Amino acid sequence: MIRNTPVTLKFLAEKLKMSVSTVSKALNDYPTINAYTKKRVQEMARELHFTPNKSAINLQERKSRIIGIILPNLLDHFFTRSIYGVEQFATANGYNVIIKQTHDELEKEIQAADMLLKSRVDGLIIAISKNTQDFAHLGQFENLGIPVVYYARNPSFNLSCHKVLGNTFQGCYEASRFLIQRKHRQIAYLGGPKMISFTHDRFNGYIHALRDHDIPFNADLVAYTDFDQQSTIAAIQQLFSNTDYLPTALVAFKESVLFDAIKYLRAVNYAHLRNMEFIGFGNHAFISYLDIPPVASVEEQPEDVGENAVKLLLQLMNKEIDHSEYQKIMVDCRLVVYE
Repeated sequence: MIRNTPVTLKFLAEKLKMSVSTVSKALNDYPTINAYTKKRVQEMARELHFTPNKSAINLQERKSRIIGIILPNLLDHFFTRSIYGVEQFATANGYNVIIKQTHDELEKEIQAADMLLKSRVDGLIIAISKNTQDFAHLGQFENLGIPVVYYARNPSFNLSCHKVLGNTFQGCYEASRFLIQRKHRQIAYLGGPKMISFTHDRFNGYIHALRDHDIPFNADLVAYTDFDQQSTIAAIQQLFSNTDYLPTALVAFKESVLFDAIKYLRAVNYAHLRNMEFIGFGNHAFISYLDIPPVASVEEQPEDVGENAVKLLLQLMNKEIDHSEYQKIMVDCRLVVYE
């Protein structure tokens, strides 16, 4: 007779004339079950093609085995690569992931957090939106004992939290120093949104490199973009408006912004474009195909940032780290020179 319903633990126990508890323990190789019983149970399970009911196991453990992830945009090269690191490690440890995008909007971040909370995730990894200053929608996870790890973007308005960040201060310092060593003295800095906490580390790296090499800071060589093309063009126009201090090199918050800048300068036939040197954060694979490529890139190691975030989250979920012992993990950047 062909059985057209799934084989359950109860059915297996009835066939073997054993208790459900004994069969379950035998399948999970409990040391209290003798070798003969284990062999009988495991052979019968194989013969009947028994598959454990993951939902029932998760319910018994009071776990969903799901990790929630909130990030600004999967079209962003950094976040696409970081998710690879998260998924690889999560899957290896028996967890699935649910990914939600906010498109850098606070309201969408709040909605995503609410949906993941209702989905009973066991933990949350989040890269905050550029407008996140109030963390009440994320605090509700911790109030319910669900750990939260912030990653990639520093939530400096929230000091009591666990976070995994790329060392963008060090990355921008090395990029600026590299250009200084190439005899540049008028190095422009094109930053992210001016009032956003997670943009400050890059700028501080730039400032410290100038200071350590006795180059005076010049405010005319600094501009900011909100990441949209219009504000990027306005920032570039600002950087090149003072003909007494025209940049000979430029460090950009990320390469997508840098590419917009190069495109604009080419469109207006900027006379010194071919003599300029550029560095951005990203290290995109297609850089070698550009006719005006950057001289170098800051590689943020996004897979490592993602993997470290999920490792920390699992430690918190498994209570290997006390929730109140706030962790800050920094992943160093790497300067990739193309010459």
